[in-house]
Amino acid sequence: MRRLACVVLAACALAARANAGPTDAVIEGIVARMRASLTADQMLAADARTVDRFVTARDRATLGTKYWQFTANVPTRVSVMRHRDQPEPPFWLRERGFRLTDLSVRNEEYQYEVWQKDFPAGRIGLGINGFDKHRVHYFVCVGPQRPGDAVRVTGQTPSTWPAGVMRKGATIYHDWPDLVLTEVPSELDGQVLLTTIRGRAREAHLIGGFRSTPYPSSSVPDQIALTWPDDPKTSVAVQWRASVRTARGAVQWRASGSSEWRDVPATSVVLRDTRILNDPAVRRFTARLGGLTPGTAYEYRVGTPGGTWSRISRFRTAPDAPGAFSFAWLSDTHNRPDTAALLQRAVATHPDAAFCAITGDIVGTGQYRDDWDQFCSHTTDFARERPLLPGLGNHDTIDGLGADLYLAMFSLPRNGAPGLKPEKSYAVTYGNALFVVLDCTDDIAAQRPWLEKVLRESKATWKFALFHFPPYSLDEDYPEIRREWCPLFDRYHVDFVLCGHVHHLERTHPIRAGKVVGSPAEGTIYLMTVAVGQRPTFNKPPDFAAVAMEPGPPLFHAFTIKGRALRMQAMDATGKVWDELEVGK
Repeated sequence: MRRLACVVLAACALAARANAGPTDAVIEGIVARMRASLTADQMLAADARTVDRFVTARDRATLGTKYWQFTANVPTRVSVMRHRDQPEPPFWLRERGFRLTDLSVRNEEYQYEVWQKDFPAGRIGLGINGFDKHRVHYFVCVGPQRPGDAVRVTGQTPSTWPAGVMRKGATIYHDWPDLVLTEVPSELDGQVLLTTIRGRAREAHLIGGFRSTPYPSSSVPDQIALTWPDDPKTSVAVQWRASVRTARGAVQWRASGSSEWRDVPATSVVLRDTRILNDPAVRRFTARLGGLTPGTAYEYRVGTPGGTWSRISRFRTAPDAPGAFSFAWLSDTHNRPDTAALLQRAVATHPDAAFCAITGDIVGTGQYRDDWDQFCSHTTDFARERPLLPGLGNHDTIDGLGADLYLAMFSLPRNGAPGLKPEKSYAVTYGNALFVVLDCTDDIAAQRPWLEKVLRESKATWKFALFHFPPYSLDEDYPEIRREWCPLFDRYHVDFVLCGHVHHLERTHPIRAGKVVGSPAEGTIYLMTVAVGQRPTFNKPPDFAAVAMEPGPPLFHAFTIKGRALRMQAMDATGKVWDELEVGK
């Protein structure tokens, strides 16, 4: 099954969903009562019986009827397709009079049993998927009780997802649009289909849903990281974290060798995650420095005026005239500790490394702030002196829940594709190289006009495209990316496409129009890497693969550019080189 989240139609807010409904408040009330009565260890070990102690009858009524609501114009029969492998059916199905039928629905991955109930015309309400975060969420179809009635469904809440038609080939999860129905009973064929995202299963996640962060915040600023909000020659953004009680933040900065500090106040946002038991709220600060001098060394510290300051860190702006530089590239870091060792090796072998690009799956679960705490801990030694150049992966927007926490963590250029949230896609020129960061978890086709404009207008010697899903790989297939973006890579001669996702090392021969060509001057080289170790997935490498390796250790790639000469090395944390390439122009 090929997986591509082409269009994500839902997003979660930092503390609660933007389209939060009545069940959200009920769940937060249950969490509050549990926190008041149970120890942290008891909450971490909470099972169904434990949770049930804190669910009132009123809670049960709301959770069983106000999670998913809509209005039908005629008397209807509502069918709920529940994944057969879910250990327990949602409690409200039997309590509210749904009956289990002999019908069955399938897609390419899952089989669903069908529960049905008749409703009069009017408002209809359904309940939560369960307290256990079963990832395969139920979906719904609505048909007439009386033959000949035309069913119209209106007023759907949440209103994010449009109604479709129940039939073979229909998509049911918007975060997995190419997972389509393969078996639909004739009794349900043609009915109104109500679709969803898999991420909704997390909204009531209480059984196994509590966590502790290994890196709680304090009054001492930490998680310091640099990014570029604009031109790398003249700007830098500084991000850091402190406890939620820290109300104000600022950056003090100066050119290296100067004795006079300049202050820039920071903006901040409170990030809340009530499932984190030991640090449910923190404050994330961002300060943007502009008007900097190209090719200049600066030093800075972050903190609170009149309070605690960090130690002094340093950075250097990009040179005004293109010169030699190196950069590191990682993918699929998944908030694992391997990242720290890889970045240490990158600095040891390439002390002139200007930045580190990361092509997605930065963390395991993009809506878990404790995952970001771990990632920041592993990268802070590098990122406090060299900017990060991140892109989104499917785990960062997991199950259709969106990229809001990712966007809160990084301050990035706002020059990306119109129609996407700012900073999800962007372009940066460093030295004589263009780096175009694309969001393959969002609308692929919508980014094409912007991508073409950026590539057409760039005068850079070297062009890189960075995104998560690989258009040419050993065991995945992304035809929409090949159709929408790869012709532009051919037309404007993108030298390298950097991807991840497939968890192995791969380098293609130069490719143009889907075929291997004779030299890098004629086509694009597609690279895949993984920072968490490689898994075996294939028997025979495809013809387009120049290098394909598995299994293997966590890796990073280092690129060194000197004018019209480029050298690439794939390296592990010990310094062993697993692949290398030199290209000249």
